Amino acid sequence: MKTKDKFITFILCTIVLCIYVVANSYSLIDKKINRVYKVYLDGEVIGTIENKDDLYSLIDEKQQSIKDKYDVENVYPPNGLEVIETYSYNANISSINDIYNKIEELQDFTIFGYEVKVSATTDHESYSIYILDKEIFNKAIKDFILAFIDEEGYNNYINATQGELEDVGITYNEMGFLENIVIKEKYISINDKIYENSDELAQDLLFGFDYKERSYTVKAGDTIESVAEDFELNPQEILIANSKYSSKDSLLTIGDKLMIAYVLPELSFSYKVQEMEEEEQDYNNEIVRDNTKPSGYSEITTPGVKGLNLVTKEYTVVNGELASTVEIINQEVIREKVDQVTTKGKKAVSLGWEIFQDTGSGWTWPTIDRYVITSAFGYRELGGGKQHNGIDISGTPWGSNIYAANDGIVTYIYNGCPNNGSYPNSCGGGYGNQVVIYHDNNIYTIYAHMMNDIPVSVGQTVSKKQVIGHMGNSGQSTGTHLHFGVSTGDPRKGGKFYNPRKLYQ
Repeated sequence: MKTKDKFITFILCTIVLCIYVVANSYSLIDKKINRVYKVYLDGEVIGTIENKDDLYSLIDEKQQSIKDKYDVENVYPPNGLEVIETYSYNANISSINDIYNKIEELQDFTIFGYEVKVSATTDHESYSIYILDKEIFNKAIKDFILAFIDEEGYNNYINATQGELEDVGITYNEMGFLENIVIKEKYISINDKIYENSDELAQDLLFGFDYKERSYTVKAGDTIESVAEDFELNPQEILIANSKYSSKDSLLTIGDKLMIAYVLPELSFSYKVQEMEEEEQDYNNEIVRDNTKPSGYSEITTPGVKGLNLVTKEYTVVNGELASTVEIINQEVIREKVDQVTTKGKKAVSLGWEIFQDTGSGWTWPTIDRYVITSAFGYRELGGGKQHNGIDISGTPWGSNIYAANDGIVTYIYNGCPNNGSYPNSCGGGYGNQVVIYHDNNIYTIYAHMMNDIPVSVGQTVSKKQVIGHMGNSGQSTGTHLHFGVSTGDPRKGGKFYNPRKLYQ
């Protein structure tokens, strides 16, 4: 064979051999490469399977108890599960049952629902609520709101059917939550707290997620106010926890069970109020001495008549509690007050000595008139055990006079707080700039949240109606007002507080 022919033959054989090798290589690859699925749980590989749909079906099939408990059609893999498609020549394939058992041991299965994300505020950190149906949350939110405002007023606000105030009543404005609330779809772990009804969620939002319910059996003589006082609650808390009672004057039935719980809201529902109401003005008690009468003589010569004003005011409320200063829009006098005058005897004679016996003196109101009482004495704040040891008097302007309620000696002054307070604020123990006065019969009065221009000093004797300070907003305060307190015994040394309005009755 010629050299040329040999070369051609060699070339052809080489080509044929290459074609054969390549063909067989593709056949080998085709036989050994398989499509498989790697299963990851929380970022860690837990096995390899051939069919991901079989895994999902097995999870759904095995969790019938979860379906029954939550009344759902499907159960899904944990949130940390990932099944990723890949290719392999000789993958070590796990059984579907083995993978299922590992997942069940290491992580929780999920059901489809919604996550409600609530942003943080000064009162609480951010948190999430899990529900199966948006309507559960919507109904719970409405019940939460109606714990603090009346349903008719709420509906009038929502439907924009509120009219202008022309008589005693209330209108609402700028309703909303201080938190940012976002609802989104989510696969929820079956070990998370999942709310299946609105009543349970509403209770937790009102009383706190960790609240423990107590009950009380009504006895003869019980009233909502007396039960609230016994448990150091605000009467409103009794009403919120026991919705069948409409007001603190509702009659209790002996043997009924009352739910006892502190209101510690997990949300902050804010709204502005414009209110028109009749506000009573307490009269002063004036004493006139008649030296011609015996020392034990006492007669009311001019009966006191409380004044009555029609007051229109605006303020902001958060969860049923005043959260701003009260702005007086208008005041109309319906009835002028008449101070009560009591005539008392003064002179007594003993062993030839003339003795002037003081049998008590009258009390004067500590602010100028046209005031409003914005917070009463008692368990004012929600949340349990937060006694308000005085009354808050608003409506008189910033810098207006504050008077000594009676003759006495100044025993304590704090004058170091800025004139603009905040909530919370610990300056002056929260009372801000303040004066304490000792009176006869071991009675003390305290005047708090004043401006820092107090014109009296410790040890000074002051007279009834003497200016001892000016209306301010210092310490733990949300606006211009006077906190006026009365105690038997020094209030800074364990004195017992009582309602200041008893001085004027």
